[in-house]
Amino acid sequence: MLLAQHQEPKDTQIQKAICRLRKANDGKKSASETSLQQPVPLMTTEAPEDVHHGKRIKLQPGWLYHASPDGVNENLLILLHGYGDTSEPYAKLARQMALPQTACLALPGPIGPVPGTPNGRAWYSEEDEDESLTGGNSSSNCVTSTFQWLQHVLAGLQGSNGWRSSHTHLFGFSQGGSVALHLALHCRGEAKLGSCVAVAAALLPQQLRGLIELQQQQAAGSATPVLLTRGSKDTEVPLSRVQATVAAAERAGSIIQFHSIPGKGHGMINGPAEVRLLMAFWGQSLKHRPTQVSTGDPSHTFVEVHGGADTLSSLQQQA
Repeated sequence: MLLAQHQEPKDTQIQKAICRLRKANDGKKSASETSLQQPVPLMTTEAPEDVHHGKRIKLQPGWLYHASPDGVNENLLILLHGYGDTSEPYAKLARQMALPQTACLALPGPIGPVPGTPNGRAWYSEEDEDESLTGGNSSSNCVTSTFQWLQHVLAGLQGSNGWRSSHTHLFGFSQGGSVALHLALHCRGEAKLGSCVAVAAALLPQQLRGLIELQQQQAAGSATPVLLTRGSKDTEVPLSRVQATVAAAERAGSIIQFHSIPGKGHGMINGPAEVRLLMAFWGQSLKHRPTQVSTGDPSHTFVEVHGGADTLSSLQQQA
């Protein structure tokens, strides 16, 4: 288990990026003060194509894609922001982490703009969090629409020119973490994803019911591995909801790790201990393609892993 006495990561830019993320979310409006439109359909017309090292994907407005800094896009990390935020700070965080052989794609929520924010987005509305407003009808709310939208997005990214499902990874914070969990826990068997990390998040009641139905159907195949973190002082995501999420996921055959972060409230990644939890988890789930360099001696080959000052390997060595 990784504890708080570890030293701060040497790359201070990572911590600065995390601070920007926390500040961006500190000013978000309460969901009860907003009224949101329905998710917009995934647009495919006149979408620019971005080609990086054999990967060809269609980018939509607001999608921020960055190739792996080491030039090997073996994995794809998809980042989903919190309520009322945008994709920009999450793209910055991904670049600063510089995970080896990992391209990153930060997506904006399909609902918005969120009132009270310059151009913030969301993944579902307040009505979806309070079933008394929807009558418990999960088939007509934004949660279902967003789930289907993200399935469509994944299908496009995992085409013949994209990434295999086992090389696709999700990261989500708060509301973005809820939809990441929802999606990942349903991806199993041949559709199993590489991993999912959810920070300060839990499933909504209707999402939990869907997981119970999945369990009853005895869906075959291995499940997507999940890491879930929550601050011990988080007042926005109740511990009971997190515990219900973990229990339902385990009953459905999922492998989920839950870590409570002592003294942390509702916020993005905070402090070296939580950073190292994520890095250790990705160290087990990210795929690696050996790149061989000839030295003139056919009996010797080297595996190269490029990246920033605090890449996955160096952070693990410090842990």
